[in-house]
Amino acid sequence: MHIRPQIVTVAAILQVLLGLANLASPLFPLEGVPLFVVYSGVVLGVAGLVASVGLWMLRKWSIWLTIIVSVLNLLSAAPGIAFAPDVALQVAAAVTVVVSALIVVLVVLPSSRHAFAAAS
Repeated sequence: MHIRPQIVTVAAILQVLLGLANLASPLFPLEGVPLFVVYSGVVLGVAGLVASVGLWMLRKWSIWLTIIVSVLNLLSAAPGIAFAPDVALQVAAAVTVVVSALIVVLVVLPSSRHAFAAAS
């Protein structure tokens, strides 16, 4: 049995939170947010939850899925920092960008990579 480092646990939890937020986005339609962004967020939410399960179980494939989902979350939220229709959405976009970048950093740290290598 392999022990999951706290860094991987934090990354998995943050990924779950972003995934759930993405899944909930259609429930709260916001004026000025394109539908493409909302529905692509749902797809990223599902993929993020799958990646979170993989992280939790220390599956090697989950590193790449997490990086891809996090980068896409970051890229889709980044324009909202400047162009969101109100301050609350600008702050939410900034938080999403920061958390997405943090997730990528956490999963590529040497201790995380060693944990996944040991688990395979």
